[in-house]
Amino acid sequence: MRLALLFSGQGGQGPAHWQQVMDGPDAALRDQLRHLLPELAGPAATTETTAGPGGDAEKLAKNSIAQPLIFAQQMLLWGQLQPRLPRPICAAGYSLGEMAACSAAGAFSASAGLDLCAKRAALMDAAVSGEQGMLAVLGLDEALVEGMAAAAGLAVAIRNAPRHLVVAGPRPGLLAVAEQFTAAGASRLVQLAVRTPSHTPQLRSAAVDFQKCLDLLPDARLAFPVLSAIDATPARTARPALDALARQICTPLDWAACLQAVAEMQPDAVLEIGPGNALSRLFAELAPNVPVRACDDFRSVDGIVRWVESGGR
Repeated sequence: MRLALLFSGQGGQGPAHWQQVMDGPDAALRDQLRHLLPELAGPAATTETTAGPGGDAEKLAKNSIAQPLIFAQQMLLWGQLQPRLPRPICAAGYSLGEMAACSAAGAFSASAGLDLCAKRAALMDAAVSGEQGMLAVLGLDEALVEGMAAAAGLAVAIRNAPRHLVVAGPRPGLLAVAEQFTAAGASRLVQLAVRTPSHTPQLRSAAVDFQKCLDLLPDARLAFPVLSAIDATPARTARPALDALARQICTPLDWAACLQAVAEMQPDAVLEIGPGNALSRLFAELAPNVPVRACDDFRSVDGIVRWVESGGR
């Protein structure tokens, strides 16, 4: 079984993912996350309301909450899945998900990674001021999107497919350009639950400072290659993987190239780990003959394992 992993980024997180970590078997991870996110771990986090802990979507979109929460949920799942799955042939992580991909491959522990995610979020928030955001644009040519974004003071942050891009920058510019994209014939626009212009030059200072944190980590052989979300370059040791983690904070991502690289490795199945199923849907569009599912599609870890053991059937 040739299994490839995709680790999702910000945007699909919800109260259920917090609850997964709180109900999970990893007490150390749970306690560390509660310490990092006291605003979710207070009395309100134990009430059984419809919204649940952290039910405010705006609160969950904050970097300081979203990044540690998503990473912890991914590491909880990976800790349960790793002993029961074949060694992956590769892993790729979408934005924040590259942190989880690197940790899963052995670049740093889940505990160290959780602290790094909190630091990453703080550095990104400190690098910009004012209201910022990200907007997915579908159905328009890349050159047109890039030109309209630049004229509005924005930048292309992620290339998901030739006609599926993400632009980022100040919220007033996003609101203005959204009308222009619609007038130009965009088939769909999606405001992402992210409040930072990730993967743009605005975050250069955050990338430099995060590199200093990562430079303190030792080099080591990775358990499997990690593809850089910047350009799909595979890292087989920790140092280049860590360097890519810092650079991607202020560098556009070519996620389409990552998915193509995964497909070219001829996996028998692809599993997305983390909130949502956006990455599995993108991969299915690219390689419809390769079985792909997201962990969020299943009700239990046993169900995920059975799907992989069945060869994705």
